[in-house]
Amino acid sequence: MKPARLWLGAAALLSALPAPAAAQAAARVPAWQPLIEQHVERQNASAAWRTVVEFAPDEVGPPACQRPPRVVDTARPRWLGPLTLTLQCDQPAWRWSVNVRVRGLATVVQTVRALPAGTRLNADDLRLIEADLATEPAGVATALEQVIGRETARTLRENASLALNVLRAATVIRAGDRVSVRVLGQSFQVSTDGIAQQGGAVGDTIRVKLADGKQVPASVVGAGHVDVKL
Repeated sequence: MKPARLWLGAAALLSALPAPAAAQAAARVPAWQPLIEQHVERQNASAAWRTVVEFAPDEVGPPACQRPPRVVDTARPRWLGPLTLTLQCDQPAWRWSVNVRVRGLATVVQTVRALPAGTRLNADDLRLIEADLATEPAGVATALEQVIGRETARTLRENASLALNVLRAATVIRAGDRVSVRVLGQSFQVSTDGIAQQGGAVGDTIRVKLADGKQVPASVVGAGHVDVKL
């Protein structure tokens, strides 16, 4: 079995060393590595994360080049995770592929306990951690304000990062609830009571049974309140 590669970020490695050792290590950093780092950081300049480029310690560097080589990698939709970039030298003419791992470090929202489906989230259910977005689910929440007050659409395990697509607007009316119904006409409105036949969040359309037994579609406008438009 091939041993796993240990990926090391040059900047992180140097910052962890004492000053004399850091100076010696900096002298040993191949000149082409900062070119790769700068290229990737430019691509992520507008991203909402901190970019760290890691090189495998056994990465074989390119041949000598009379002038510093340049990165000629093509555009890609995402500059995170394992990437293969291309260095090019004009004299002597060569191209060289370099494997890197790009980490995007950002704050993400994570559960502190297992949460059943239908749980309305509050601050006690959540914590903020720094994580690598390359390994996080798409659409992961990065601020508590994005998720507090919403409901889980399925059961979530403890220490799970919260993707926005596993949440839904909080249910404010449940089937069987007595609701206040505002009936809106072109030139009038009246109020009555009804019984919700379905649950729903603000903005949802549910069926409501009125006092005369008639069932009508109604728009949820708040907890215990619906509108019926004629």
